Amino acid sequence: MKGIVLILGVWCLCESLLVAGQLTLGIITIPSDVSEYDPKLWSYFPSSYVKFIESGGAQVVPIQYDLPRENLTYLLERVNGVLLTGGGSAFLDDQGNPTPIVLSIQFIVDYIINENRNGNYYPLWGTCQGFQVIAMALTHNYSILSNCTRCIDVNKNNIFNGDYKSKLFASLPEDLHEKMAGSNISYFWHHYKLDISAFQDHNLSSMVTPVTYSIDEAGVKYVSSLESPDLPIYATQFHQEISTFEWIDDVANHGLDAVRLQQYLANFVVNEARKNRNTFPDVQGYLIDSFSATVMLSSGFTSMYMFPALDHHHDLITN
Repeated sequence: MKGIVLILGVWCLCESLLVAGQLTLGIITIPSDVSEYDPKLWSYFPSSYVKFIESGGAQVVPIQYDLPRENLTYLLERVNGVLLTGGGSAFLDDQGNPTPIVLSIQFIVDYIINENRNGNYYPLWGTCQGFQVIAMALTHNYSILSNCTRCIDVNKNNIFNGDYKSKLFASLPEDLHEKMAGSNISYFWHHYKLDISAFQDHNLSSMVTPVTYSIDEAGVKYVSSLESPDLPIYATQFHQEISTFEWIDDVANHGLDAVRLQQYLANFVVNEARKNRNTFPDVQGYLIDSFSATVMLSSGFTSMYMFPALDHHHDLITN
């Protein structure tokens, strides 16, 4: 509870100097989707995302999705980048309206785009659900996804999109490039997919480019990683962090090449964050170290960070 109070607190902004070695990425929580924790009362993210960022050399600041806009902006102004995790959140409510988590991420994506266009290099990374919600937020279309056949609990290939010169994979070793495309070193767990056709049908191609694609059991190609050609926005449909940091599931590829790819991606996103100019005075009280992970093997994760919900959802529907 101490960490929650610190997140909501108002801190004195002293001299805005980057402390030697200080580098932080914010990880956005999502509503609980585990039976032991009511999603109306709790949000969370798995500890594997924290380890993913830390393995690249940065510190993590948890950012609760249900913070009031003022507090959310306070943290966004100070971290050096943002990571959107995977998960099983509902995108639309019973009336067909965007849910609070989608509205919050819409706000975050819009904020990050604005920062970049105003000269502050500000990276955004999305994994699985994060990948999907980025596509929704860029198009303001919350029905852009389609069902995926046999895309749950499986290792797959990522086939590169022709001769496109990707920023994300520009420094990838050639042997790893080949293994991504032919050795099933990436773990997928998702119900929905972003079809390549959606890039034309929803004008997504004007904002981001498909970098790799995978194929579902029905033989349909769908995008498995994307990036913006002019902004530091990147996303993968696959869960490379699981190869290194999750051991509950015995299907995920834990081989050397799968781990090498995880480390490459972690280094990439953290190096992108090094280009951001934000500073975070008194960051210590906001770091993930102020919180304790919960071991709950029934969730499918080694451990999770749980956060009591904040009753500010009404703030998410106003601009």
